[in-house]
Amino acid sequence: MKCPQRNHKRFTQRKLAHAAIRYYQQMGDANVDAIVRASQQLTAVKIATGSKDLDGFNRNRHSKIQPTPLDRQLAVMKLESIETGKVIAVLVNFAAHPTSISDESMAFSSDYVGALRAEIESTVGGVAVFMQGASGDLSTNRGPHGDYKQFGQALGKEAVKIITEIEAKIVAKPSIEVKEDRFTFASRSDLNNPLIRTLYSVAFFPELVANFVDEYKEGIRPRMTVVLLNDQIALVGASGEFFCQHAIGLRERARVEQLFFCGYCNGYHQYFPTIQAAAEGGYGADSQVAPAEVGAGEKLVNQALEWIFRMQGKL
Repeated sequence: MKCPQRNHKRFTQRKLAHAAIRYYQQMGDANVDAIVRASQQLTAVKIATGSKDLDGFNRNRHSKIQPTPLDRQLAVMKLESIETGKVIAVLVNFAAHPTSISDESMAFSSDYVGALRAEIESTVGGVAVFMQGASGDLSTNRGPHGDYKQFGQALGKEAVKIITEIEAKIVAKPSIEVKEDRFTFASRSDLNNPLIRTLYSVAFFPELVANFVDEYKEGIRPRMTVVLLNDQIALVGASGEFFCQHAIGLRERARVEQLFFCGYCNGYHQYFPTIQAAAEGGYGADSQVAPAEVGAGEKLVNQALEWIFRMQGKL
């Protein structure tokens, strides 16, 4: 006899899967539309970047080895109109999974990010753009702050402090350089194996697994984009969930004024743990959700570092 409750749950999950696929298709069009509209409203700006390390806002959800790695940095980029002096946009970069709402909720949500953006926009104006950091092994630490909305508001207030303290300046010789490429790594998971594919289907939406099978048939092929602004501000975007030590190490070695590391960019190729994390194992580090060969994350951030130095003319 079939269980009505289980059937209802599966029906709901399937509806959500179809909705997610529709959203994915719409998102590409929306991004293109936003770029076109932005290009039609270009204006001269002043720019400033700043960051601070926060205690008590995120935690390492993976490692049991002490001390656990933790990226505490909250970073912002502020763009002000030269003509009016008003804030046009703020980029906010922080690493913590936006998974603060109960899994019993079946609604799309902006989670804590929505409250963070609202706090910034209502206080300093402009448009706040959140860029998720290397949060593969990091989650929010909501305990001291309350629910996801209160957490987002608290994080937003910390961002506002940075925004109001940094002084936007006119760049005498503005420049932008961009390098992007796609890489190929061997897979630790054989999705051609029916048993492994079944296990994936249990853990994820079947539609998503079909996408993985198609995407990984020639190996794991993540994308990476590196942008260098004015020779001293770097933005590194990669198509997966990178563990935090990747971003920490890259910032330390790049020696630029500010480096923004952004995950989930230009696609999604699951988790990229560090070699140490892969050796420790656990969710986010095992082959089931981190299919790229061990060391793939290190190879990507090393390539990003080389690109930054080449853009600066140091190599």
